[in-house]
Formats: sequence, C-alpha cells, structure tokens
Amino acid sequence: SEDLGNGMSAFFKLEYQTDPTEASGLTGRDQYIGIKMERFGKLTFGSTSTAYKSPGSKIDAFYRTSLQSRNIGLQSNLHSGAGEEGQGRGKNIVRYDSPSWKGLGAIATYQFDSDKQNQAVANCNAVEDCEDDDPYSLGIQYKGGNFYAAASYIDTQRSDDAAAAQFLAKYTWNAFEFHGIYELDKGLITAQATNGIGSTTGGRQGFAQDDGADIYSVGATYTIGNNLIGADYGHRDSSDGKDGVGGSADDVEEYDVWRIAAYHKFSNRTRVYAGYANTDYNDKGEDDIFSLGMRH
Repeated sequence: SEDLGNGMSAFFKLEYQTDPTEASGLTGRDQYIGIKMERFGKLTFGSTSTAYKSPGSKIDAFYRTSLQSRNIGLQSNLHSGAGEEGQGRGKNIVRYDSPSWKGLGAIATYQFDSDKQNQAVANCNAVEDCEDDDPYSLGIQYKGGNFYAAASYIDTQRSDDAAAAQFLAKYTWNAFEFHGIYELDKGLITAQATNGIGSTTGGRQGFAQDDGADIYSVGATYTIGNNLIGADYGHRDSSDGKDGVGGSADDVEEYDVWRIAAYHKFSNRTRVYAGYANTDYNDKGEDDIFSLGMRH
C-alpha cells in the first residue's frame, strides 16, 4: 500500500496458491487494486471475496484446514471457489467496504460478466438459457464487545431462482464461544450443489430450477491456554435441481453433519490440529473425514 496523504491510500494484492502434493502449478486467488479513504471507505477492483463469503470465516475456528465448515457442509458452496456464478471469490468485481460506524459496516459487490454466451449458439433460444449475468452481493455486519453478527444476500441475476441469503452470529462468553449460521436458498445453493449454474446440457447453459436447500449449523468452542476444542452440528434440506433446460433433474440430498476438532497454538502463526467430521446423507451414505495437520 501507499499513503497518498489526506487520509487516502492506494493498495494492491497478488495472491496465488499451490498444492505441493500435486504438479498443479500456481492458481490465482485474491488479485486486486484499490483505493481507501478514511471517511468514505474502501473501493476494490479485481478478484476478491463476495459479501456472502466474507463473514463465514469469522465464525469458523478451523478455517483454512481440511475440516473447515465450507468443506464438510456446515456452510454452503457459496463460500468456496472462484468465478462469476455465485462462488465465494468473485472475478471481474468491484467491491465497496464502508467505514465502521459504532461497529456497524456494509459490503457491496458487483461483477461484470466476461463469459457472455453468443445468443446465436444452437439450442440457445431464450435469454434465460444463455450466459448473460452480472452477479451482485450485499452485506451488513456488526461487531461490538463480545458479539458479532452479519447478514448478506447474493444474486447472480441469471434467473428468478438464482439467489441466496444468510444470517450468522457469534458470541464470546469467558472461555466459551457460541456461533451459528442459517443460509436461505432461493435456487443458488441448489444450483451450486448440482453444478447447475455454468454447466452445459445439450448445448445450453444450466441454471437453477428449484430452491429449498436451506442450510443451518450451530457450534461452540472452548479455549484453555493455547488450546481450543470445538464441536458443531449442521443440516441441509433437500431440493431439486436441473442441469439445463430439457436436461435431467438432479436431487440435492438432505444430510446431517457434525464435527469435533481441536488445535494447539505454538504461536500466533503456527499451530497443529486434529479432528473428525461426519456427513450423513439420506440416500448415498456417509462421508467420514479424519484430519491431522499443521498450519503455519
């Protein structure tokens, strides 16, 4: 960043990730440029988190581990990935973060679609069947004392049923912390769970066909010294999706999920962790994850 004087600064970020167990090369993450004004907030251009994703990490003690909430179903897929179809990190985005006023702040994002599909493509006879969307998200959050709360909304403008909303909160009481999240599906969670948005069936771009895959989770952590132990429970309702107009329907299964995990902090930068998570689906059985790891 650079101080421009008069309470104004310019900043940029170029962030990549790689998987050392794979020959995967480098993948882009947050990559943006922007300007910040003390009295008016911050304006960012590039690739960065939506107003829907940003609050989710604040209630997950195991964020950025293989047991993080968004990996195991305690949070939806809208907190993950990158793209222009409601993923957690938006591309070609302009984002505004307001100043904090007595703990209250706002976030807004708007994406400029760079993947427009030619309307003349075969089988693309209706506007809603073709790629022509400019997603946006809106969010408010409050932090005061031991309490944090947020609400946000995201809409891809792809169709009438391609949106979602969420409400989350966290409260700290001595060594205990309690948190919860509720995600209200208006087609977008269904679409992401069935690869509906952005998928192609019979030459047509898919979009959400149904809603109702609401997700909620509640949890608590207990801290003693440099150690933390946490437990969570979550549930997703069932819904129907469709990969494209005329395509076959894919059901979004109902499931229950729970997690128990702990970590030890050697310092603020280095910790070791271990935990177990179980996701029990109505029809296809269970997913079990045991993880032992180190984060630096």
